[in-house]
Amino acid sequence: MTYLFSVITAAFIPAMAAVIIAYGLSQKAPVYDYFIEGARKGLETALDILPFLIGIFLAINCLSASGLLNLVNRVLQPFFRLFGVPPELLPLICLRAISGSGSLIIVKDILEVTGPDSYAGRAACVMAGGCETVIYVLALYFGVTGVKKTRHALAGGLIGYFTGVIVSLVICKFL
Repeated sequence: MTYLFSVITAAFIPAMAAVIIAYGLSQKAPVYDYFIEGARKGLETALDILPFLIGIFLAINCLSASGLLNLVNRVLQPFFRLFGVPPELLPLICLRAISGSGSLIIVKDILEVTGPDSYAGRAACVMAGGCETVIYVLALYFGVTGVKKTRHALAGGLIGYFTGVIVSLVICKFL
């Protein structure tokens, strides 16, 4: 069964490409020209996004290198201990809203230290899967589209983010 699944998985993308090309040719569409135009627009989009990505990664590295994240974690630890939140989760809670890839490294560290079946390990996995990278998304998409007035997007996004964090903690505490 595993072999069949791996064959299907490996063949899926080439099969989809073949179906799309066959359909385009059956409709007498200039498939190659459409492909080239799509690739050109994709590269333009990548170039538009690149400065925002560099800015976000630079900001994340500055936060980490300056020790500000460690300071925030130390200041917030007593508050979170009152609610039974494991201290291992604090870096994840602080960073997940900013960086998806950076928070996955923290999840990996939590799983190595506490184990996947621990409360901290389960909560970290649920947070990583269920909480959005709000600041990253707002900076990237609003920056690329040129939106200057975000109105309530940041507040709404952070409310949703912290709701996800709380729900993750509650679900993993009782399940």
